[in-house]
Amino acid sequence: MLLLATQQYEESAMTRRPSLAESMKSVQNAAPAPAPPRVAPERAGEGRHYFAATREGLKRITVAVDPDEHKRLKRLAVDAGRSIEDLMREALADLFAKHA
Repeated sequence: MLLLATQQYEESAMTRRPSLAESMKSVQNAAPAPAPPRVAPERAGEGRHYFAATREGLKRITVAVDPDEHKRLKRLAVDAGRSIEDLMREALADLFAKHA
């Protein structure tokens, strides 16, 4: 009885799974499913990207600064409890007042 159970266990343990190569061949031979047609999402203002309503009518400015200046600006913003954007607007207002 024990011998029969051992033989059945060995036979079930010896069953082979399909190899990875065989599985890949079967996937390659299968016809790919047709891709669904791409539909452009509907937008309120065609050609416009998402933006916050609080920035309606505003333009973005990008400035490259030294890493040390950036670190100082971030630290100043934290210390003052204000955003970097708010500090930059103040700096621009001061610049315009200086050159008015």
